[in-house]
Amino acid sequence: MTGYWWECENCGEKKDFQTATGDAAIAHFLWDKMLPSSWDQGNLLIKCSKCKGTMRIAYEFPRKEKTAVRVRHIVGITDDNSFLQMMWETFPADNPKEEWFDFKYINERNPFGLNKPVVLSRSELQKLFETYYASTGKKVL
Repeated sequence: MTGYWWECENCGEKKDFQTATGDAAIAHFLWDKMLPSSWDQGNLLIKCSKCKGTMRIAYEFPRKEKTAVRVRHIVGITDDNSFLQMMWETFPADNPKEEWFDFKYINERNPFGLNKPVVLSRSELQKLFETYYASTGKKVL
């Protein structure tokens, strides 16, 4: 699959957003489910219809050799409800104990920024860390 999809941690079953959650795409999921729920991390886990295991959002992280990653947590901040800056805690699919942080953005429902780094001010970064702590109970540093 290309872009972002749901993948079972147990059996490897893959589903697109429309099939898995009813959302047209990841941008819709972020704006329509994650943001209104105050970043409820339970939205990031769905049950696999094939094996009843846990499905997570997955994507390929662009490195020299692409690395398949799965999402553990997503939090974000927005001031005007059109530009959403986010921090995603991810892990390589083949090493769930490792933690990677991927900073992303989307402008309205355009997924372009999901593939570009976001530039954050110190106060925006601090606010993201605070939102992460409030949503996960874990400190970044």
